Amino acid sequence: MNDEVAIRNASTVVLARNSPDGPEVFMLERNVKSEFVAGAYVFPGGAVDRHDGHEDLSAICAGLDDNAANQRTCMVSGGLGFWVAAIRECFEESGVLIACRNDVPIDFSDTQVADRFSVYRESLNRREMSFSEICREESLVLPVDKLTLFSRWLTPLGMPRRFDTCFFICPLPDGQAPLHDGHETVNGLWCTPEQALSKGEAGEIKLVAATTKILETLRGHRSVADLIVAVTPTGAVSTICPTLIHDNNGKPTRVSIPMPDGEVEHELSN
Repeated sequence: MNDEVAIRNASTVVLARNSPDGPEVFMLERNVKSEFVAGAYVFPGGAVDRHDGHEDLSAICAGLDDNAANQRTCMVSGGLGFWVAAIRECFEESGVLIACRNDVPIDFSDTQVADRFSVYRESLNRREMSFSEICREESLVLPVDKLTLFSRWLTPLGMPRRFDTCFFICPLPDGQAPLHDGHETVNGLWCTPEQALSKGEAGEIKLVAATTKILETLRGHRSVADLIVAVTPTGAVSTICPTLIHDNNGKPTRVSIPMPDGEVEHELSN
């Protein structure tokens, strides 16, 4: 058992857009060489790093401060880092930047602007430039209040990596189109939650248990606006803490997930 594995904070963003079939969400296929959920379709996201709570970034966040973020996440300090990490990881993994300049959302319809930020994205992914440096260079403000925290998951005890992950939902900014990075992620997919679940059930795409449950939460709505209203919490967001189920040889094969209507089990995906 890996009882001593450190738990890292992480953030995930569900980008949503309207379509004739209802709200679509953007999913990324992780590289099969990835050490975590290899080959699975997930939402853009990753670990919160120490720079996400840097005062340079906190100072340019609009709509939510660290005290309010701490209350929403039950943190002593640094709660705003979840929101900042969500925006940074969304830009790194999908190329979508949830940010404003002079109260105007960043728009990549201008090819020169798009090309410039593409270079920033590559520099950020290569760790040649920090997110705070990009924000300072472009005079950006991060509208963290555009991200709605609606779910939180803790990786089961016994897994080789453990994350305390906040799930956010945000409408796709106008003038932007997500694109996989070609390294950690190798393909992108827009689909309704219902379509994603069907593809997962048919074996067309690989879904891990947490993603499946998130998709089930998101299905059944007519528009992105309706979806966001439906998932916006009225109180604190409870952390969902799955547990591993082992076979007779002690090998973990399934995961049990506590849900409001009772425990559900899913096959374990590594």
